[in-house]
Amino acid sequence: MSHPRHNLPLSAGEFIRFVGRERDIVDLSRLLNTARMVTLTGTGGIGKTRLALHLAERVMRRFPDGVRFIDLSESSTHDQALRTVAKSLQAVEDDERTMTDAIITSLRTRDLLLLLDTCEHAVGPMARLCQAVLRDCPRVRILVTSRQPLHVPQESIWRVPPLSLPARATPTDPYAADPAPIPRRDTQRYESVRLFVTRAHAARAGFEMTRENSGYIAEICRMLDGMPLAIELAAARVRVLSVQQILRRLDDRFQLLTSDGSGDLPPRQRTLRAVLEWSHDLLTEPERLLLHRLSVFSTWYLEAAEDVCSGEGVDASDILPLHFSLLDKSLVVVDTEIDGTAHYRLTETVRAYAAERLAEDGDLDARWERYLRFSVTRLEEGAKSFRAPLAWSERLSYLRLLDHHRENHSRMVEWALSQGRVDDALRVCVALRPYWMVRDLASEGSRVLERVLAADPDDQSPSLRARALALQAELRLELDPAPRVSTLARCALEAARACRDAGAAASALTTTASLALRSGRPDEALEHAERAGRWAERVDDPITEGTTLGVLAQAARRGGEPDRAVAHLEHGITLAEGLGDRWSVARGLHGLGSIAAERRDLARARDLFTEALAVFGELEAAPATARCARDLGRLFLAGGEPLKAREPLSTCLRVSFTSGRRIAVARALEALAELALAEDEAERAAALAGVAAGLRTSLDRPSAETLRLRSCVERLVGGARTSEAWNAWRSLPLEQVRDRALAFPRPPAPRASGPESLTPREREIAELAERGLSNREIAERLTISQATAARHIANIFRKLSISSRTQLTGWAASRDGG
Repeated sequence: MSHPRHNLPLSAGEFIRFVGRERDIVDLSRLLNTARMVTLTGTGGIGKTRLALHLAERVMRRFPDGVRFIDLSESSTHDQALRTVAKSLQAVEDDERTMTDAIITSLRTRDLLLLLDTCEHAVGPMARLCQAVLRDCPRVRILVTSRQPLHVPQESIWRVPPLSLPARATPTDPYAADPAPIPRRDTQRYESVRLFVTRAHAARAGFEMTRENSGYIAEICRMLDGMPLAIELAAARVRVLSVQQILRRLDDRFQLLTSDGSGDLPPRQRTLRAVLEWSHDLLTEPERLLLHRLSVFSTWYLEAAEDVCSGEGVDASDILPLHFSLLDKSLVVVDTEIDGTAHYRLTETVRAYAAERLAEDGDLDARWERYLRFSVTRLEEGAKSFRAPLAWSERLSYLRLLDHHRENHSRMVEWALSQGRVDDALRVCVALRPYWMVRDLASEGSRVLERVLAADPDDQSPSLRARALALQAELRLELDPAPRVSTLARCALEAARACRDAGAAASALTTTASLALRSGRPDEALEHAERAGRWAERVDDPITEGTTLGVLAQAARRGGEPDRAVAHLEHGITLAEGLGDRWSVARGLHGLGSIAAERRDLARARDLFTEALAVFGELEAAPATARCARDLGRLFLAGGEPLKAREPLSTCLRVSFTSGRRIAVARALEALAELALAEDEAERAAALAGVAAGLRTSLDRPSAETLRLRSCVERLVGGARTSEAWNAWRSLPLEQVRDRALAFPRPPAPRASGPESLTPREREIAELAERGLSNREIAERLTISQATAARHIANIFRKLSISSRTQLTGWAASRDGG
């Protein structure tokens, strides 16, 4: 699965408008040639993030896998910080190991620059993570921005200086009418002056620096200590004020702040706060109110702001022009664009300041209340739209929107719980069910649900609690031992029956049926699934109905009724196609492909797997992509086409590494071991399976598959060589294992076909088979294993282009007569 070259949050225009830091970027570029980790430190507003972004853009071409930018400004705890990194890297964690392991597994094979921005809230966890990355991911370099160093042994600390300033030739009274002007020859020398002039011209097209105002500009830059954020905020005011007015107002605010008891803060932090206070005082009352209220969002779009932030001094129709005004004044910034909808955000400093003012307004809880109501309504509408006919493009757009708002949803649940609004928190979680299922966010969703379900359980709405319990069981199905999931499902079913919630009952019974299947009880699974189907018929819940049909199909397959299984899957596909739900269609196609493969209808199975794989890839659904690619590769192996199996099995391994799921990596390596056996590379197969076995041991997830693979290799090359090969790669870093696994041996030269191509042993076995001996009888006659005899028979069939033993009749006489 391919990734974008970068996710840097600056547009091309912003790259072009970048002012100053030319020397810093050159020097930092050189430093990154030798240093594995560089940390840009400095006070808030000094321009660490902007410098890091432009440095990353400059050096990006050095890294084949590009740059990954991760904003940690919202992460104040160990878990929050690691989850933020894992989400950005699409590293899927589960409960079998830590998030750090998922991140390391995802990064092991990548050659990229990892940009960790605003780490000062999570210095400890980020320091430990960086040490692990430096140790285990040799092709990853790290660029950090933080107000303090992380104190990692390999860290190169770069203290970001203020922008260069014009020095005062003589002491200048800030109240003087005419500060000393800057000589014209020096106007381009000072980064701070160039930044002010560039931003001022953007704010007012006719603005120019002249001899008359150059001294004032220089004094403003000096008063702001060359801090980029402060200078940009000041320059934006030339739309309504002269530079002389700006200078005087700026000075007033500094004096006020100093005398207001903030002397314990560092000077530059006091200066930045003064700029924010001063900038805030220049806003109109509606602008101030809007800025305060926008602080409830991590990111937002215009419609959300119109609903949440309007009223009591801000008319909804004014939200758009007020946005433009705040954008012009550098208080609101454009975040990103999602399917034609612009999203906005506040910088960390501005949002923290705005949140303080919102609390002072006494409006904090009221705005969060409105935001919660708005979001719950939209989320429930979105979940409802997923249950109705909806174009696939719209489904994808909605998923991308939820991707971008994941942090908002987490903050919303936290606020609801802090206010005792448990039912609202439950509504958020239940409404996110389709999203969590499609995105395979079982670990994240269940972690949130666990906290919500534990909060005042006796006061929760019975129906909401039943649905949430059923969802929790559904999410934990792949994560927990069967007894715990069974207990969750049983509790959900009891709660659903008590309040007659058909959807929750159907979901809980479907989970119970899945557990029965995994425990080898297909009859019991069929009984639970049929009961689930009857409950599901009472509600409009295609997700549960489709899942139930999938379980019914699996139960039918296990019970030896493939036609019935096909009918269930085709019914599910028909329902999904009517809704425009290609994700559910793809799941059904995958199931049909598996049945076709069992029936040896290899061409149909290949087409079905390929179609399903295209949808999973479009969704960037890593686990589903890995499973489907693995099945497609095995299909080619079953058809005697190992060369064609290489591509899908390689995709399976790459996607599994990217997801960070070590159990998926183990399964991919096992599939590649099968490929190695098919290509007569027995010792390579042992090496691959040996690494898979080690991963399974570390996860406490044993499998008969690794034992089967080892037995196959032992029969081919003996115990001693197998043992040596089994351990050959186990001590290697995983990225080296990955590289070796994907470095396939040269394809063998075309072999001769026909009777002349048979080896002496194969001719001997062919003659015995022609006489009617079974594989077991041939093995006993020649003192070889039955599996070896079967392998020889398969080679004979391939070389003679036949498909059954009856076609061997007369082959020897024909050969001798020829």
